[in-house]
Amino acid sequence: MNLPLVCIAKALRTVGFGAVSVVFALYLIERGFNTTEVGALFSLTLLEDALLTTVVSVFANRLGMRAVLLLSSLLILIGGFALAFAQAPWVIALAVVFGIVSPAGYEGGPFAPIEQAIISQSVRVERLTAAYSWYNLVGFGGAALGALLAGGLVALMKGQPAVQAYQAIFILNALSSFILATIYLSLDTSVLSGDQRRRPTNFMVGGLLKNAKQSWRDVLFGHSQTQTYVRQLAGLQAIDAFGGGFVVQSLLTCWFYQRYHVDATFIGPVFFGCNIIAALSFIVAPYVVRRIGLLNAMVFTHLPCSLALCLMPFLPTAGWAASLLLLRSVFSSMDIPARQAYTMLIVPADERPAAAGVTTSARAVAQGVAPALTGFLMNNAVTGLPLVLAGVFKSVYDVSLYFAFKSVPFHNEALDRVPLLDKPTDELELREPERVR
Repeated sequence: MNLPLVCIAKALRTVGFGAVSVVFALYLIERGFNTTEVGALFSLTLLEDALLTTVVSVFANRLGMRAVLLLSSLLILIGGFALAFAQAPWVIALAVVFGIVSPAGYEGGPFAPIEQAIISQSVRVERLTAAYSWYNLVGFGGAALGALLAGGLVALMKGQPAVQAYQAIFILNALSSFILATIYLSLDTSVLSGDQRRRPTNFMVGGLLKNAKQSWRDVLFGHSQTQTYVRQLAGLQAIDAFGGGFVVQSLLTCWFYQRYHVDATFIGPVFFGCNIIAALSFIVAPYVVRRIGLLNAMVFTHLPCSLALCLMPFLPTAGWAASLLLLRSVFSSMDIPARQAYTMLIVPADERPAAAGVTTSARAVAQGVAPALTGFLMNNAVTGLPLVLAGVFKSVYDVSLYFAFKSVPFHNEALDRVPLLDKPTDELELREPERVR
């Protein structure tokens, strides 16, 4: 029952994040921030998300996964109302940085690593890629719907100041946190390693800090093979995310606005189409994995999309740029469920929350650095350099990932859990190691 509930929560959350991302940069500009300051704020909020995710990944098994999700929902509520009603720039800045918002338009805060760990403990190993595909499908579908709703609301309120439409979007996003909390309270956590069975009886701050220190010592300096794999994977994913930080959805909105002079009524439907196409690609992802393996699916669907970013700045009209963005969406996110399943399957079960947290944190930290540079570049000239840089870094990640992990096997525990007899042929994605490397 956990998988449907987690997927519903993901869809609802990303509707809000997708809507906010379309108007986020434009709202801040309306409030008097320039693009350099907007980029810096996006960097700060992404870095704060990374820090929060890091802390959560350490404490998740002791605080309880449900408690972490509820606290994160509360941050959406506080941040949304603060952005909607604040007037002072410093209050808006604090709300951007410390509330859970998503410049990328898809995900924010520590929700994803916790939900990924819940899914990994709730479904059979041979179904894991499919489960993550559905999880990401509803996420991108939600983000698509949010982008469309944002564009529609701005168009509906065309005769009024644009900032009022932006405020309405922030309020609706904040209110969604109540539904999120209700869903998380309904989760069955009895089978999860991160809940009541492992909660210490003496729940003291000193004990938490001691355990946190030990957990991070294990992750950063541990000598086991799986810990080494996680560090390598986190480092490579940081390169990919750093490239992605140049083209987070809110900054792409700003680039379209400055480069082609189009507003949210054009950009919203474009992002709707991109996210819908990306969502549909998740249906195909398990079949691609079965045909060519997890690692190959991660690399060979992603590399052409990385190179496509380098071409976008040279297109003459917004229509052409939007068309390439839509075409890129066919494959650009197909690697996500494969990457999530791969991360879970190269480590033992009790290390999965930490592995998801470390890789997610590495991505968030790296992604958080790039927007400040992007904002500076766009403040001084209408330039396509951020998109070119994004394509270059993502291509480096793709090539490096393939050669670093092409000989890495799955953890024995994961293989032992897969019944290899009396299984349909199309489910044998873990039977032959060479098929998944």
